[in-house]
Amino acid sequence: MSEPWYYNPGDHYVLDDLSGFKVRRSKTRTIPGGQTGQAVVDRARWEPQQPQDFAVGIADDQTVDLARPRQENRFMMVGTTIAAPAQAGARVIVVQSAAGIGPGDWLQIMLDSGVNVTAQVASVAGASVTLAAPLPGAAGMLGDPPQNLVLDLSAPGAALNWPGAA
Repeated sequence: MSEPWYYNPGDHYVLDDLSGFKVRRSKTRTIPGGQTGQAVVDRARWEPQQPQDFAVGIADDQTVDLARPRQENRFMMVGTTIAAPAQAGARVIVVQSAAGIGPGDWLQIMLDSGVNVTAQVASVAGASVTLAAPLPGAAGMLGDPPQNLVLDLSAPGAALNWPGAA
């Protein structure tokens, strides 16, 4: 007989669970358990069960032998922002807080162009900081309020961020 759809005693047709095709039972295999759960498939689509299906989890002890409380934040530099716009060539900048900034300190000031410049402090009066050299570009002209960062690079600070370090 040239056509495969003929009667064969004891070899009935089943539907392949993955493809949906009609296949003779003698040409199928069963995929055991796993995600497919006893699926009957054509021998060409059969694959062995994944070895990870048999893996058994092991309890992992995650206790910490020496637990300590979280450290308080300690910053290594004095930082603030510009409070009032300063034109290019200005020698005085107004900052949010001049606490920790003193004459002779070196400041790093972000200009509106995104360039950081380093300038030495000549004097401090309230929130006004007078620089030894004029600013090479504008600072605080963009944004409302101005948010240009000012860092005091020579502010004393602890060498390490250890609890109790001064």
